[in-house]
Amino acid sequence: MKKIKKLWMENRVLFVLFLIIIVCAFIILGVLFKYFFGATKSSYGDRLKGIETVEVTDTMKNDFLSSIKENELINDAKLEVRGKIVYIYLTFIETASLEEAQSRAIESLQFFEQKYLDFYDFHFTLKSNATETSEGFLIMGAKNVNGSGLVWNNNTPIDADSE
Repeated sequence: MKKIKKLWMENRVLFVLFLIIIVCAFIILGVLFKYFFGATKSSYGDRLKGIETVEVTDTMKNDFLSSIKENELINDAKLEVRGKIVYIYLTFIETASLEEAQSRAIESLQFFEQKYLDFYDFHFTLKSNATETSEGFLIMGAKNVNGSGLVWNNNTPIDADSE
């Protein structure tokens, strides 16, 4: 007992510092574990808060696709929802012009109620294959929640001579 008391008296500062280091190490490990292996299972975290109230259901997707495929200019349509973004892929017949395709995409937004337009971003990919009589096109557009309308990417071909 005297040896332990003597050891404590000679090294009590070191024992206290060692105890503080051990406590700090446990706290750091706990914080790191919570940060890297936290309770959230979603890759979106809490960014999808409130999505249950305006969820795009499978029946809504099927209704949208069946109504959009009734258009004679559209060959194929596909709709995907990832997080708060609705991706709409439209394939047009070869004789469709780019302006007609863009107007059909704008018209397709009328299918969605205002609460969906206020919650989701919409991304469009419009495609038409080239033939002997038409050039075809591939253009993408997006409608942001805060934006006023669809914004299309620049689909102007660049000539090698003009550079």
